[in-house]
Amino acid sequence: MPPKHNSVLNRQARKNIFDLTQYFKKEKEEGVKDVDKVFLKVASATGVSQRTVQRIATEGNISGLLSVFRTPGKKRSKSKPITDIDNFDQGVIKRCIHKFHHTEKEMPTINKLLAKLKQDVNFQGAKTSLQAIVKNLGFKWRKTETNRKILIEKTDIRLKRILYFKAIKKYRHEGRPIVYTDESYAHSSHTKSKAWSDGSAKGLKCPISKGQRIVMLHAGSEAGFVPNTLLMFKSGNKTGDYHDDMNFSNYEKWLRTKLIPNLSPNSVVVIDNAPYHNNILNPAPTSNDKKAKMESWLAEKGIPYEKDMRKPRLYDLIKKNKDGHKQYVIDEMFKKYNHDSITALSSRFKPHRDGVGCY
Repeated sequence: MPPKHNSVLNRQARKNIFDLTQYFKKEKEEGVKDVDKVFLKVASATGVSQRTVQRIATEGNISGLLSVFRTPGKKRSKSKPITDIDNFDQGVIKRCIHKFHHTEKEMPTINKLLAKLKQDVNFQGAKTSLQAIVKNLGFKWRKTETNRKILIEKTDIRLKRILYFKAIKKYRHEGRPIVYTDESYAHSSHTKSKAWSDGSAKGLKCPISKGQRIVMLHAGSEAGFVPNTLLMFKSGNKTGDYHDDMNFSNYEKWLRTKLIPNLSPNSVVVIDNAPYHNNILNPAPTSNDKKAKMESWLAEKGIPYEKDMRKPRLYDLIKKNKDGHKQYVIDEMFKKYNHDSITALSSRFKPHRDGVGCY
């Protein structure tokens, strides 16, 4: 008899033991062996304990599927959630949710939304990924009178849209040029997954990985694209005027050298809420900063304080007043050349509002 061992049996080994057990059971059914001797014979042939053989046989009989066998204790990598989508795809998802409400007159449950996006735009994420995306876009789940959960926008997001439209209406009434800007990208793997074929040739293969991507940035108005403002560059490059990925440095350079010089006088520029659009000029001190810096910031903003105040009281004053004194680098750049950005009147939207100007 081969020696017994206590090593972990992988998936294939467990399947072999199960198959061998089934073989000897068939012999038993034909009157060759009894079941106790089946387990003993398999244990002798494989070198594992009779108890392990019995357990594996039970697992296989319960499921009836060979896929039940898995290597115990093995770490399995989980699929990474697909939540990092660009502004264009975010706009598609939001419009799909609104379409459920206004056009199809249905409640946009997450299952319906997932099926619709997979059909229309080949969305590759799972249910949990889609839930994270719609939450980040400013939607929440609310129970209806029938106790079913549906997607609706948060009240603060609706308020910001109202403020946005109010500002746009004001600027249009004043006759000011309104320019919309946005960034996007294209992967080298953005190809068709299907093509016509008569069966005589296999056709071209789609790239497996996403590959390198091209970053694109442009601006346009009702008169068309703003001349000489298109920017395209390869993401990840370490050289050239624009390198790495889209960030504040690249965006600021594009505004300064391409967009602002080509804007009509007294323009209004609509931007979204990308992180690098929100760099703050002279940010408020944190609780870890020195007392002198806190006092300097309060004095600069004209906020009264007492000289004998300690840091906790000074920082409490800063927290209460810092939101009303925020100045953004991008906004100040536009103001310097007598332009405005739409975020100046709408308190800067927290979620992305891409596509909002198309209403």
